[in-house]
Amino acid sequence: MDIILTRIKNKMVTKTLGQFEKNVGISFSYVKKDLLSVNDMVSDLHEKIQHLSMNQAMLVDKVIKLEQMVTKKEIKREIKKAPARRKAAPKKAKAKKNSKPVKKIVKETTVYQ
Repeated sequence: MDIILTRIKNKMVTKTLGQFEKNVGISFSYVKKDLLSVNDMVSDLHEKIQHLSMNQAMLVDKVIKLEQMVTKKEIKREIKKAPARRKAAPKKAKAKKNSKPVKKIVKETTVYQ
């Protein structure tokens, strides 16, 4: 009787060990699938981030070019708006002084919107 019980216990143990191994294998296969899907998602996110980075770099370049164009146009406008010199009335003869020539200063202005 004792031998029969040990055989039954051994069969139960082997069945439970077999079932345990089977369950562990199935669990690892689910984990593997989950890891693969996470890896795919991370790869997609990486591609999207690279795409956005390239778009951002292009936009920055365009903004810089537009800013330069705007500043050039404003400088031209300021030069055009400079008042025309009036014809000076003939001056009376006075003692000449050493006078320095007047320099025209153009200020650059930038407008940020």
